[in-house]
Amino acid sequence: MLMNPRLWAAASVAAGSFLALAALYLVLVGTATGQYVDHEVMLRVSAAFGVEFPTSGWFGDMQMPLLLVGFATTAVLVAASRSVRTAVEAAAVLLLTLGGAYVLKALLERPSFGVGPMINSFPSNTVAVFAALAAVAFITAPSALRSIVLSYALGVGAVASVTVIALQWHRPGDVLGAWLVAACAAGAVRAYGAAWSAETILRRPVGGRTAAHRG
Repeated sequence: MLMNPRLWAAASVAAGSFLALAALYLVLVGTATGQYVDHEVMLRVSAAFGVEFPTSGWFGDMQMPLLLVGFATTAVLVAASRSVRTAVEAAAVLLLTLGGAYVLKALLERPSFGVGPMINSFPSNTVAVFAALAAVAFITAPSALRSIVLSYALGVGAVASVTVIALQWHRPGDVLGAWLVAACAAGAVRAYGAAWSAETILRRPVGGRTAAHRG
């Protein structure tokens, strides 16, 4: 089981994302220089779209319809897979991502260094939903359509990410943090699934004994 490449790949994604998330918070949120850079990038993106102050913009009206389409598409992919395991993994990724983002947002404070308003929170709950849906799309899509589905999901997620920065809902670090939460959740779920599959195979009866006792 320990030599399972799927397990190691998924575990590496989970661990790497977790470490990157911690480093991102410590640097971009926990230091004055990081906050300054993060805030300035947000202002430059906003200026490119002609936005001077935080505003709801078009995304305020379109956010829920886009999410409803995303959830509906995900539900179709899960149903088409006809796999209970896929459905469980998809639900786990969604719950872990959204729950993790909510908990982190509540626990991780943004120290006041006098850099911009304090309304931006780390990580972005809004982007976390889009990131979670992109991760679920990758897990549930059939192999023949996976690249197309993933490209579409990432495209919509990228638009949402840039938009919340342009509208000054969140700083770039908040957005990247949300994607890292989703990656960590997806990696953890896939790692557990790979470990469970390997354990099931090892314990499958073979000639009156479990496979784990062969030889």
